[in-house]
Amino acid sequence: MNAQNFMTAHFPMNLEKALMDKIYIISFTQKGAELSLKLHKIYPDALLYGKYPFDNIKMLEKDIKSFTADIFYESRAVIFISAVGIAVRAVAPLIVSKNKDAAVIVLDDNGRYVIPVLSGHIGGANEMALKIAEYINAEPVITTATDINNKFAVDVWAEKNNLYIDDITMIKEVSSRLLRNEKIGFVSEYQVSGIMPDGIVADMQQECGIVIADNLEIKPYPYTMQLIPKEYVLGIGARKDAEYNYLKDFIERVLKENNIDKRKILAIASIDIKKDEKAILKLSKDLNVPFVTYSAKQLTDMQGDFTSSNFVKKITGVDNVCERAVKCFNGSEIIVKKLCENGFTLSIGHKLWQGSF
Repeated sequence: MNAQNFMTAHFPMNLEKALMDKIYIISFTQKGAELSLKLHKIYPDALLYGKYPFDNIKMLEKDIKSFTADIFYESRAVIFISAVGIAVRAVAPLIVSKNKDAAVIVLDDNGRYVIPVLSGHIGGANEMALKIAEYINAEPVITTATDINNKFAVDVWAEKNNLYIDDITMIKEVSSRLLRNEKIGFVSEYQVSGIMPDGIVADMQQECGIVIADNLEIKPYPYTMQLIPKEYVLGIGARKDAEYNYLKDFIERVLKENNIDKRKILAIASIDIKKDEKAILKLSKDLNVPFVTYSAKQLTDMQGDFTSSNFVKKITGVDNVCERAVKCFNGSEIIVKKLCENGFTLSIGHKLWQGSF
């Protein structure tokens, strides 16, 4: 179970965009509005709102607490150009957990400081703050202990390597021990390349350690952090406005029949004309995985043995959506061929997990 070298997998170029969801930039002053337009150059898909609307900035008509409540759960990040207190009061009632909360970042309207307030690691607020600070020549104010002490951040590493953290409370356990300069064990059933960071050791003699395995019964340490590789993609086609409950039941049954843990789902893939399909979007949210779409041409150009349908081709422009979408996602191997039920089609693909330090 020792780590070995391998070639890192390449994910589709639009996966990053799919992961982004929505970014909101909110300003309250004239200078804040001008600064939000600068940030729009870094995040061109961001939605801008403020008390001084012009150009791409829409009028912030609701009070900030109500507006934030409306957008928070659909956001990857909310950037406030305001006092920290305004942001804290707006998001405080909405906080759920560090693996679900949107990133929250605050800038003063002079653009001197960039402060990640919430979801610094898993949500990516720290990384975004550093990017923004570099672009506008500001000072990032990073307060997470592992960052300021140059320690390995296991939650950041897990997120970047598509690993599901089985017990979120173990993030604190691992991090606090690293901060006390204790060693953390590391064991993996999968190949992991690169040099282990300071404090991480490949043995099972430590009190606390990280395990990457399918079997959650493998707990060699008194304090074991279980990381589950995400290596399956769901290819989904859908009739317009098909009901979510049908899709949910369909997915759960097929996963169970094929002995696939839903925590190992990496992404959902489909055709771009279904990018706003409510049932698929809700599934993406409930599974907390990205929803990636491809054009009819991208799907058609994919080579392979697919289940063809003239009806599907007439509607979508391509003879098969679910299987081709699976194959488009990183060349995943189709392990469940096209299934149909209650207005949905489903295929499942697999790509062996690979990670690196």
